[in-house]
Amino acid sequence: MLLKINFRYTAGTSKVAAVYFTVSYTKNIIMKRITRDFITLFNTLWYRDFPLSKDHKQTGSRAEWTTHIGICSRAVADLMGYFTYFEHGNRTDVVIKDNAENIITNIEFEWKEARDTEKVNEIRQLKEASDNCEFSVFIGYSDNRYYNENLNAIKKQWGKNSNPLVIILIRFNREGSRVFENMEVHHLQNSQLVKKRTQPALPWLAKGKRWESNS
Repeated sequence: MLLKINFRYTAGTSKVAAVYFTVSYTKNIIMKRITRDFITLFNTLWYRDFPLSKDHKQTGSRAEWTTHIGICSRAVADLMGYFTYFEHGNRTDVVIKDNAENIITNIEFEWKEARDTEKVNEIRQLKEASDNCEFSVFIGYSDNRYYNENLNAIKKQWGKNSNPLVIILIRFNREGSRVFENMEVHHLQNSQLVKKRTQPALPWLAKGKRWESNS
């Protein structure tokens, strides 16, 4: 929260001077450190134990990506010193808790694109539970042709919620199957959507990394 102070000084003939001030607050969305740590670790660990290979297997099934996201989430929780629960409580995909059973984050992931609001209800479920955790995470996919439509669908469902939502969106081009391009991270809070990170979704597209392919 930023503090803005306006001073108005009035001097009279007496030795006592009067100073008047008004205070106004400007909303400033500051991401929690714990949220930043999660984002950094998830993006870093995304390439570890990757289910695809540039030379042997360039596409994966829905089940393989579900498994990979679960492995990444658990690895992040381990490094942050927390516990991971799968299909927990109200059948949330992943719940990360501290040693006092406080919920750090609820994580939902969905293969269908968010614009299909009749079938994709994970954002609404996260919103309903958002008062009981530090932040929420939605991991989804977006055909590049419908990128803005998918982001707007998420933003509309989250509304003016003051609790933070981390959106991890894996963008792809449709060439028969999904060909992944980039992985983006957005932060949504109080209707303010801010892109925080972008990286190649496939490790062999990451320049300068040991997985980079020259072919």
